[in-house]
Amino acid sequence: MTSSMDAYLVNVDVEKSGFMLGKQVIPKTPEALVEGVDKLVSLPEVCFLVNDLINDPKTDIEDIGQVISQDPDLTARLLKLVNSSYYGFNQRVDTVTRAILLVGLKELQHMVWASKAVESFTDISPSDANMASFWRHSIFTAVVARILARDRNVLHPERLFVAGLLHDVGRLLIFHRLPEQAAQIISSIKERSEYEACEIEQEVLGYDHTQIAHALLTQWQLPPSLVEAIQYHHNPAAADQAILEASILHVANIMAHALEIGDEDKLEHTCMGEAWTLLELTNTRIKPILHEAVMQFLEALELLLPGASQKL
Repeated sequence: MTSSMDAYLVNVDVEKSGFMLGKQVIPKTPEALVEGVDKLVSLPEVCFLVNDLINDPKTDIEDIGQVISQDPDLTARLLKLVNSSYYGFNQRVDTVTRAILLVGLKELQHMVWASKAVESFTDISPSDANMASFWRHSIFTAVVARILARDRNVLHPERLFVAGLLHDVGRLLIFHRLPEQAAQIISSIKERSEYEACEIEQEVLGYDHTQIAHALLTQWQLPPSLVEAIQYHHNPAAADQAILEASILHVANIMAHALEIGDEDKLEHTCMGEAWTLLELTNTRIKPILHEAVMQFLEALELLLPGASQKL
């Protein structure tokens, strides 16, 4: 009898591409795993067009606005985001051009990435239950990362929102491509700890979700600092050029997990000491950050996944 998981089997030479575990072929490297999904998960052309225009000194705001305006859904999301309580503008923003003037080119670029990255992954959802948990955690991490970045006066804090959204995309690809191994990993995490996820993935696959994310986001040509922050969000001290960004993402990720399990009183002991110190955090400072994040979470969820807040 054919199971639904058979649809994910890779029809390749096992000796060259990976090894068998159960009925599935496990690619030998993160790059090999990503190569098998790049046609299913890719940033749409509008992201690359906006990137090219922003990086071209000859481009004017009207050119960028015209490109974005050709995508009605993206236009609606961006305007809704700019008019959200996060920005708090006194007057309503009703054109993309005015949005660019108010938030800046880089912030706009990060908004485009955030909106389209979520959209790109919704079509490969392994199950409604998995995705509800996945996006709840990812979006809350994104909100906290943005707040921490703003508090540390990081340039363009919206890019940390993007990093938070994408920090676990490697896990999503494991769920999609290797569901048998994903089930084994999830079972082991429940028996051991969420904070041992990378170690467990290494035991099962030979690599972990941070390495998979690095392979995919490098292929997407996202900025190296953003890719590095995601790659090292479990071990920010190992980062090279993006130690601050990786530390922010590390703390935001742990804060999201802690809130999920009701363990926020132990945050200082759970976070790596270097990251905690670098961000100059205290238990007293954490409470208002969590409060602000909770206030922003549902709005961010509704902006990126309309209707999802009613299902969570």
